[in-house]
Amino acid sequence: MTRTLAGLSGSLPRNAWTLERFGLSPRKLRCRIYDAGAPKVLCVSIPKAGTHLLERAICLHPRMYRKLLPTISVDDVRRRGGFDGLMARLRPGQVVFAHLRFDPAYPDAVARRGVRGVFLIRDPHDIVVSQVHYVSRRTDHRYHELFARQPDLRERLRLAIVGGAEHDLPSIGRRLDGYAGWLDSGCLVVRFEDLVGPAGGGNPVAQAATVASIFGHLGLDADGPLVRSICDRLFSTDSPTFRQGSIGAWRRSFDPELEALFDDVVGGSSLPYGYPTPEAS
Repeated sequence: MTRTLAGLSGSLPRNAWTLERFGLSPRKLRCRIYDAGAPKVLCVSIPKAGTHLLERAICLHPRMYRKLLPTISVDDVRRRGGFDGLMARLRPGQVVFAHLRFDPAYPDAVARRGVRGVFLIRDPHDIVVSQVHYVSRRTDHRYHELFARQPDLRERLRLAIVGGAEHDLPSIGRRLDGYAGWLDSGCLVVRFEDLVGPAGGGNPVAQAATVASIFGHLGLDADGPLVRSICDRLFSTDSPTFRQGSIGAWRRSFDPELEALFDDVVGGSSLPYGYPTPEAS
């Protein structure tokens, strides 16, 4: 009985956040009905770049909430009648999150439907480490068995870096290339390292400036007290995909050989993102 109560108590913050993020908390329900002037927002990120951190930053704003959709993939776009139709169905105050490789038609649809875009980026070294840990523990993931067959963490990291064409697993270089068009698409580019704040090894001044810039881009008023309040609540383990959420954790997992392999595979693909490898720089 005590263990059950403890489990329920531990789940309360996550349940409260679920209601708030989807606009179902008491203070958000009114916005769903009356706030016709709120922005419509598309957030794009490479998988494991910190999507839920960006979601929390935006959905902690009292006027914003996540549309009741999973994070959108290319297959989801096809099932939902195309990207333009997806943008057309967004309502004021709603945010949709997506892992979508860039398509030149996307920015036109975003602009035509009056949607504001945000593109989240992260050090690709940390993306690789986060990908390995996430896929390894998610037995329902399409690549779980492939990663589980690797003998140790080092070989799983190698696999995430180089990919595997026979399994349709892209290398980290291909992933960066596929998303790079979003950098010049009119989206606000947000760096994970600037958003995560001191709890994740970042800077509190950079975090506050980044949160304020997001709200400014979205056309939302955000005074100092609101920004500070959101920053205080931003770093959280409430996300179901949270593992560590820190800057530079890859250095504890990469050895010199893996780092050289990473640099060889990525080449100049990280340069547009502002994360040059030693060889590319």
